[in-house]
Amino acid sequence: MNSFRFCLILNVYAMKKCLIVINRMSGKAAKIDKEKLLAGFCAEYEVTVKELTKSSDEWSAAGYSLVVACGGDGTFNRALNLCAEEGADLVYYGFGTFNECAKAKGACRHQNGFIRLYEYAAANGRYFGYVAATGSFTPLGYVVDPSVKQKMGVLAYLLRVVREYKVWNVKARVTADGDVYDGVYTLIMAIDSPRCFGFRFNRLYSPDDGKVHLLLVKSPGKDNLVNRAKIFFPLFRAFFIGLRKELTCKNLIFRAVKELVISLPESAVFDVDGDAAEFKGKLLIRVTKPKNKVYIGDFDALTPHSDNKHPK
Repeated sequence: MNSFRFCLILNVYAMKKCLIVINRMSGKAAKIDKEKLLAGFCAEYEVTVKELTKSSDEWSAAGYSLVVACGGDGTFNRALNLCAEEGADLVYYGFGTFNECAKAKGACRHQNGFIRLYEYAAANGRYFGYVAATGSFTPLGYVVDPSVKQKMGVLAYLLRVVREYKVWNVKARVTADGDVYDGVYTLIMAIDSPRCFGFRFNRLYSPDDGKVHLLLVKSPGKDNLVNRAKIFFPLFRAFFIGLRKELTCKNLIFRAVKELVISLPESAVFDVDGDAAEFKGKLLIRVTKPKNKVYIGDFDALTPHSDNKHPK
């Protein structure tokens, strides 16, 4: 074996491994250019591609130094947790319908198209990118069929709004940095983002501040037309007008929190980054700083050479 061929083999084995995960079920999956991704990362890594075409498809970050995930907010959520478990770095490109994580946290990227996230929130130890919420309208995040989202985009969600306009009655004891709120709520939201469902309402959000924001909207009682009218005003106040400061009033509580405990006597389904997750008992939410590196990238800035290496 000549020395050139031997060095070439050694170089291949010495290269770090990269897994590119493409969620073909995401809302804007048609825009994902696999060849561009391969060209962008093959100079630095030995690249493997995994394409997800059905909800049962699984993948692992084990054995990879870097994972490049392309999809919606749910794809980002799963990548956060799988990469944290294995210690793999993560680059995320948003190709979902709303792309809340990418739009909110990737707004101020570096010149080479990346921004690093130094912290993110966790619910009972499981990371989430922007929201964990239950109650009115929250099923919108997980009830819309992926094929409908691909065909109709944001309109697919808008068509479900009327059906999800209901009064919920979620009994909970919410402890926020020692302050206790005991009651029945139509909406319980922990948000680590300036936006949710397309509404840029959380004006108190600041990246890497060690806090999440708690939004509670009290329930007026049974789900009927009169009570649906009653919850319209606090919801309108929160999402359409926006929240610029902490607020405590008769029907609405909004505040920054370092540690949040939601005690649920009965099971409740939460929207966690667009996926359904059922919780019962104590739900602990706080911001953490994982050891692996996480970046949100700008796909338009991706070029077929080594300049794509994420910043150190």
